[in-house]
Amino acid sequence: AVVSTQSTGNTNMTLLFVLFLIPLPAVAGDTCGQDRVILGDWFVAHGSPSLLEEPIPELVSVLQTDPYLDPSNPPPTPSPSFCAMQWSNNTVGGLRKYRLANFDSEASARTANYSITHRGHCASCSTLQDLGVYMRQNLTSATRHCGILGILSSKLQRNCLRDIGFSEECISIWGYNIVNTRKECFWVCIKSAVEGEPFNKPDGSLNDCLQCDEDKSGPNFKFFSGRTRRNSGIPSAIKRPDSQVYHMEHCYWYGQL
Repeated sequence: AVVSTQSTGNTNMTLLFVLFLIPLPAVAGDTCGQDRVILGDWFVAHGSPSLLEEPIPELVSVLQTDPYLDPSNPPPTPSPSFCAMQWSNNTVGGLRKYRLANFDSEASARTANYSITHRGHCASCSTLQDLGVYMRQNLTSATRHCGILGILSSKLQRNCLRDIGFSEECISIWGYNIVNTRKECFWVCIKSAVEGEPFNKPDGSLNDCLQCDEDKSGPNFKFFSGRTRRNSGIPSAIKRPDSQVYHMEHCYWYGQL
């Protein structure tokens, strides 16, 4: 997640926004050879949280309080853990319902006839709708734009995240994350924006704004979102060490794309 930046004068406010339009590869390992926009759109259309069957994992919910206000957060993360899905034979409006569940190993998920959807426990962004959103676009640029709007109005920020396609569950943690990063990394990110820093430094490390976000907001975001691009095997405009990426494929659609 990334924060936008601003500069204030006596009578006006200037928004400094550097938008890095770095496209994701149309076809990559995570998409099973399918076009990522087409497959991503399919998961968005077929993966609404309203299609989830009970029991729904506890953390797959809309956050009612800001987790960044509690210094004891994030709670300990179970390790190893995997969030997996299984299609149901029950339908709503012609769409199949599905289940999400936590497993302590890939093997135990496969034995239960579930498909891994990301490494780590299920939480607010683990729905298949949010998988589709993560898959089909460069979220770094899109969420940065929402962060700009959040300076003006929390409602504008929420509507922006909703327009991207996120579920209400996922919007809740993204919103808190953006606000916290703005609070903790504001001046660092102004400097990065003014200097036009690329996402990664020449040695491959994150620029100072992204590193601040990673340090100050990342732990809570990872815990309460569940899904990230890295633990879902989805490429990002931000280069990460290979050791941080869970390489996987999302081959569990049904019918025609």
